[in-house]
Amino acid sequence: MSEKMLIRKFVQTDIATRVEWVNNPKVHNSMHFQVPIDNKSTLNWLNKVKNSASRFDVVFEEDDVVAMGGLTSIENYPIGKKAELYIFVNPELQKGGIGTKATHLLCKYGFEKLRLSKIYLYTNSNNIAAQKVYEKVGFKRLGQFCKEAIDGEGKIIDRYYYEITKDDLGKQVVTDVFLRMDDICIDGQNLRIIRDDIFPFVGGGAKARKAVEYETFLKENGYNAIVTCGGIQSNHNRAMALLAAKNGWKCHLCIQGTEERFVNEKGNALLCRLAGAECELIQPQETAEVMERAMEKLKEEGYRPYYVVGGGHNLPGGTSFVKAVKELKKRCERQGYKPNHIFHASGTGSTQAGIAVGLDLVGWSDVKLIGISVARQHERGKQVIVDFANMLAKHYEISKDYSNSIFFNTDYLCGGYENFTQEMKYFLDDIMKKTGLVFDTTYSGKAFYGMMDIIKKNNIQGNIIFWHTGGIMNIMA
Repeated sequence: MSEKMLIRKFVQTDIATRVEWVNNPKVHNSMHFQVPIDNKSTLNWLNKVKNSASRFDVVFEEDDVVAMGGLTSIENYPIGKKAELYIFVNPELQKGGIGTKATHLLCKYGFEKLRLSKIYLYTNSNNIAAQKVYEKVGFKRLGQFCKEAIDGEGKIIDRYYYEITKDDLGKQVVTDVFLRMDDICIDGQNLRIIRDDIFPFVGGGAKARKAVEYETFLKENGYNAIVTCGGIQSNHNRAMALLAAKNGWKCHLCIQGTEERFVNEKGNALLCRLAGAECELIQPQETAEVMERAMEKLKEEGYRPYYVVGGGHNLPGGTSFVKAVKELKKRCERQGYKPNHIFHASGTGSTQAGIAVGLDLVGWSDVKLIGISVARQHERGKQVIVDFANMLAKHYEISKDYSNSIFFNTDYLCGGYENFTQEMKYFLDDIMKKTGLVFDTTYSGKAFYGMMDIIKKNNIQGNIIFWHTGGIMNIMA
């Protein structure tokens, strides 16, 4: 396929292709075409509009026709001329960058050839992929129309209104990545804390950061149900349950623990119950079998479920932290700061893998990342992180084996998951009184305690960051 995209006017020989594409649900579910259409009706439509001064319908070619679109409702307004844009890509070539190239080319044509002052469009609120395309080209979202349309599944949804001017073309709209950092000093040790504990989504924490990425992924791929697993006080389960409730999705949680604990404890367990998730109490060794059974059941009920590996150990769980590291570098560069060490709590491994790959992507391979285990022993825990980092690196086209790049410390397990010592608890309680930072004894608190001990024993100097991944819900259990 040619890398050069050409734009030309829609003609009669394009009718059969347009009919085929428009009748495909991948196109008409988000375009609000009245379907089915046929060659005869499309020919009638073309004869009516082909000489109209109020619209310009086109096709895009890269050797073959790869997309279609147009500028409609072309009219004068007080300060110039405007038009509404529409575009759709060959259903077999979607998500390959064609939409972005075609949208940019059509806008360029509109501004340079048709002398438009601005171009606008409407899109469904759940069409995340299209929104990314428009924002990459330079469109700005300026409005929202509540309960304005019905999507391909019959669900009532909002519509977004976007605009672009010639000056905006090519200026990508940057979506901020939440990243708060606080500086503290403890016993003469200066530290910078990344505050994912107050991440503003589905209850906060690292699992909320991952949930943002999962939401985009699930919407883009048409999923409407989640199956996942975790312990009684799983932050991951809580985030997935609230994410599903927010979007009206079905959620089945495979909860490793006893019913007595689950129904009586608060914190994450309470939020899972209140969010309306289906909660199935299981033994850890049953997890894979029970999750597969739940997947099949949801499929039989007509849902399209997604198997979310415990802790967010799918691709979105890793990419969320790659993006966070990119934001971290931008913030640090503005302040003339670069870390020498980053510490964090390491559980299922996707957080550490995401940060590790992110550091390589931004050119910070020399920053030492130390994950302090909250549950797993060294051999298995490290290997899981290495495997996930290698998969993530491949996704970002990094040629690297992470076998010798992962530092996974298991000296502070205290016997295993949810275990702690009284010394650790007293230390964390004292830190909260001195700094206002809330630490639990299961996740981030265990890692913070371990980090401070490692710094002291090894006389570590330089700029040190602690990535606070949350845990306030565990204190409130």
